[in-house]
Amino acid sequence: MSLLQKQMGKFPIGIWIAIAAILLLTIIAWLGQLYSLLDWEGAINLGLQNDRFDGDLAEQTWALESWGVAMADMIWPFPLAIIALIGIFKHKFYGMIAAFMELAIGVYFPLFFAFQRWELHLETVILALLLWTLPSLLGIIGLWKNRRFFEI
Repeated sequence: MSLLQKQMGKFPIGIWIAIAAILLLTIIAWLGQLYSLLDWEGAINLGLQNDRFDGDLAEQTWALESWGVAMADMIWPFPLAIIALIGIFKHKFYGMIAAFMELAIGVYFPLFFAFQRWELHLETVILALLLWTLPSLLGIIGLWKNRRFFEI
């Protein structure tokens, strides 16, 4: 038996890792994007955003597009996380699928982020990779190793 399949209370360790990763990703995403929406210039200085509202018309347009993405990032992953957590706690297949979807965001986004900002904000990129990609990968592996835990 794998360590990820070892029972720890109500769930195997791998599922606890997935739950923790989903909660971590949701909290970090919400805080990061909320900070961006409240203090756009501060978010630019941290490397969370790129485009400024005080540049030429093209840069202002990109800033508005980035602001819209930040707003969308606060809206759509949250319900997915709720569905995933409810489904996991009920041992339902849809919970595993929603969790895979949520954790896939945690792999895709930091990689996308890294390729955009590697040269300018290395510390922020490394932090994103460690806080999002690593827990997401562990959560995906933990769910996969315990896929029989879920009822179809």
